Amino acid sequence: MSTPHSNTIASGFIWNRYRHNFSRHLLAVARYLQTGMMQTLQEQCGHSNLRLGFAPYITLIGTGDRRVADLAEILGISRQACNQAIKQVEAAGYIERKPDPDDRRAKQLTLSVRGNKLRRDGLRIVARFDREFVTIVGENSFAECSRSLQALYRGLSLGLLPESDPHLRHTGMGGLLPRLSDHVLQRLMFLTRAKGHHRLKLSFAQVLTLIQPSGARIQQIASTQDVSKQAISAIASELEELGYLQRQVATDDARQILLQFTERGQQLITDSVQSVDELEIEFAAIIGKTALDQLTATIEALYTGLRLEQDIFEQDAEQDAGQAHTATSIRELARQLQRQLSDRDSQVLARLLLKPSTHKR
Repeated sequence: MSTPHSNTIASGFIWNRYRHNFSRHLLAVARYLQTGMMQTLQEQCGHSNLRLGFAPYITLIGTGDRRVADLAEILGISRQACNQAIKQVEAAGYIERKPDPDDRRAKQLTLSVRGNKLRRDGLRIVARFDREFVTIVGENSFAECSRSLQALYRGLSLGLLPESDPHLRHTGMGGLLPRLSDHVLQRLMFLTRAKGHHRLKLSFAQVLTLIQPSGARIQQIASTQDVSKQAISAIASELEELGYLQRQVATDDARQILLQFTERGQQLITDSVQSVDELEIEFAAIIGKTALDQLTATIEALYTGLRLEQDIFEQDAEQDAGQAHTATSIRELARQLQRQLSDRDSQVLARLLLKPSTHKR
């Protein structure tokens, strides 16, 4: 069995870069937005059978009836993949098919009554999140961040921008972050797979990104991701089989199991950091380094202001602080004893401390 290398990760530049970077902050803010939207739409607005992937289809069809081929072209995916997604949205009762007036053999997609209500509720909730973001970063930073996100959309050909369709109102951060976060996840996955991690899956990010140097509890990860403990445990098992993680009993509670990185897991983190750097170079080539630096600062301010992932990572900070306090106390005690004891007595004390204990419990 591989041994955990959390101390190596925690002590160096690699861990700090893995813990604090633009991609991580953006994904966390997008997750906060999407989770909040889903909860509000389901619990307060009464929408059922929702999936996060429904959003672009509801948005696009809501601006006008469309064919599957048109949607696939706008979203940059295959017609087959688009049709599969459409069937799920249709089964949930949010869209309907009707005859295409220009082609009797074809069908157009239109929003149902439920779909139109979902779109109206979604736009209202997105606007609410935008207002929350403004209170944290200020209007100027919010506006500049939104412009940079739109520029990335154009450069990456992600679609869903007002200039391509005047009916679209996705000009704020709330409307742009989810689609960009999907691109970030997929691009990081591609770049990291190219470094030898061929069996990585997008779902692994739910676990890997939330493990701190001392490990992480499955229940904590499940709570942060707003998914079941069983779902996280299943992903953790896959990562164990691939050699990236191992489970250990927590030292402070024998009933708790910690997920910790193995040697192969440490290499994955190192390669992931390199992929993050490569992605930022790609983004800087599109919007410029100055704009990317400003965007990075604003997203980090949101990440910090919303206190995202704090329940996971504050524990390590507290442990580090506790260890530093213990070391300081020991050094202070040593200085005090040196002042009070003679050289001979100090040597006697040293021999006593080094002597193996014979105390039986």
